[in-house]
Amino acid sequence: MKNTHVIGIVIIVILIIIAIFGAILYYSYTQIHVSLRDASYHSIEWSSFSWSTLLNLGLNVIAGNWLSAAFDLINGINLDLTFGLYNGGLLPVYIPDLSYDLLINNVRVGKGYSQVDTTIYPGQTKEISALQNFKKSSLYPVIGSIVSNGGVINLKVSGTAHFKLLVFDIPIQFESTKSISIKDEIKKKLESEIQRLKPQPQKEIASTISSSIKSFIDTLDGDVKNLDLRLSGSKIVDSTYRVPPGTYNWVSFTMQCTGTVQGGFLANAALGDDIIVYLLDENQFKGFENGEAVSTYYNSGKVESGTFSANLKSGKYYVVMSNSYSIFSTKTVQLQVAGSCR
Repeated sequence: MKNTHVIGIVIIVILIIIAIFGAILYYSYTQIHVSLRDASYHSIEWSSFSWSTLLNLGLNVIAGNWLSAAFDLINGINLDLTFGLYNGGLLPVYIPDLSYDLLINNVRVGKGYSQVDTTIYPGQTKEISALQNFKKSSLYPVIGSIVSNGGVINLKVSGTAHFKLLVFDIPIQFESTKSISIKDEIKKKLESEIQRLKPQPQKEIASTISSSIKSFIDTLDGDVKNLDLRLSGSKIVDSTYRVPPGTYNWVSFTMQCTGTVQGGFLANAALGDDIIVYLLDENQFKGFENGEAVSTYYNSGKVESGTFSANLKSGKYYVVMSNSYSIFSTKTVQLQVAGSCR
């Protein structure tokens, strides 16, 4: 009877020890945390640059494909990932590795793996760094969303950390999201390559391509300029016109009285921002259409922008925007004109 009582006490003690140990084990399990503490830009793997590649970039911009054009020059993107591992439990844990899925803008683009091979003691936090490469092939599905987000990569890391607690292998699920902008890096690289290649002898081509990429960079930045003139008189024209290469566009207006016309324009394009603007009366315009050399009330020459003022009699007049000298570049011209009677 006495032996039975002793055995019962021993069993109870063992069960209590097991329960305490189980509680410690469970508590330690719940206090292990993994997170993506930081994700930052490391580098972009670029294709080799030449005037030919920059020219192709400019031509793609003309086709409205500037998004793909930028990424045509990128072979891969490298990001620095920093994982935070925290042990808030009562027992040391060993971590052999981390494995995780990588999503950019909610699209899965690959898997990642980091060898950790470290022990974290109670109350200790450790940071694990990993260089993550995204190949060009894996980025294709997300290029559109990256640029529509202003060059921002929303990176989600979702995976499992395998902790060894005593003899137990414990998988810990984790998920974190970070945002990284690569727009400024693209801009800096393009600007540096333009400067590096400028000394080459094809000065006219160099100027054209430099203007092309500058327009492309301005588009990325949202820095496309808007024409905002303070003109005297009643508004006659305030619109934007598209002028394809080798052509001209025009807008006509009628002066009901003798007076003054003021105006201005601003051209923008992927390959060179220049345009020629004329102010013509009806007879001059007919001669211009027939390819004749005509006098003008205003001739801007090849410029990006300009303003004009002319005293006109009553009659019909034309503002002509000529891009007839261009082979590749479609120009977008903002034009504002106002007039007043004397």
